[in-house]
Amino acid sequence: MRKYLYMTRLTMMTALQYKAFFLATFVSVLARILVSLFVWKTIFFTQPEVNGYNLQTFTTYIIFASLLASLNTFSIGEDLSYAILKGQIAGEFLRPYSFILSLFFKDLGTKLIELFKFLVVFLIILLVQSDFYLPDGKTILVFLLSAVLGMFIVQLLDLAFGFATFFTVNAWGVMLLRMGLFNLSSGALLPLSFYPEKVEKILSFMPYNYAINVPISILLGRETDLSLLGLQLLWLPVLAGFIAVLWSQAKRKIVIFGG
Repeated sequence: MRKYLYMTRLTMMTALQYKAFFLATFVSVLARILVSLFVWKTIFFTQPEVNGYNLQTFTTYIIFASLLASLNTFSIGEDLSYAILKGQIAGEFLRPYSFILSLFFKDLGTKLIELFKFLVVFLIILLVQSDFYLPDGKTILVFLLSAVLGMFIVQLLDLAFGFATFFTVNAWGVMLLRMGLFNLSSGALLPLSFYPEKVEKILSFMPYNYAINVPISILLGRETDLSLLGLQLLWLPVLAGFIAVLWSQAKRKIVIFGG
């Protein structure tokens, strides 16, 4: 376990070494949230409610959707894709540790850095917009549990996208596809209830729905059915089984560049 935790620490240290990039991404997150808040504040100025949201609840949605979107970056899939393309994956599987497990711990380091950025951004936002909705402690705990389960779902999906590089021999297209599907169906851009009813039903069946839309719906009290946590748990073995099948097929079709 110590070697995996070292990978987490090393990932965090590496991220902090590039101070200009760290600062740029921090400013980017802050600017994105503030611009969204000011735009929607203008919209709510003309009408008190939009699709069941008022300014207070939608402010909370924007803030926490940004947090969860940052925590669900494509780092696992990206690392796996580049390891395949650069020919490093053959050597990685010969090392005295689990390559796949190491990807999860490296991703943990990325998530901790993103969480630190968010906490600082959140403190700044409190100075600009302090009027937002927060529920009771029990609801927050359920939200946190749902958010963690959602992150595991996204990690497993990212592994699947990473293994897809075996078949496409291209990482860029895989990343674009993943980002498009995530932004559309997770609720990162808008709550799924803002889409037409038929589109909403289709997107709600996709696993990315459990990354942002479901946890924040629980946080805002718009979703009180705790069976959704069971569905999140159900997705984990389904996706793990799919990845096992994908990996068994990928090993027969390895094409390595640069190795």
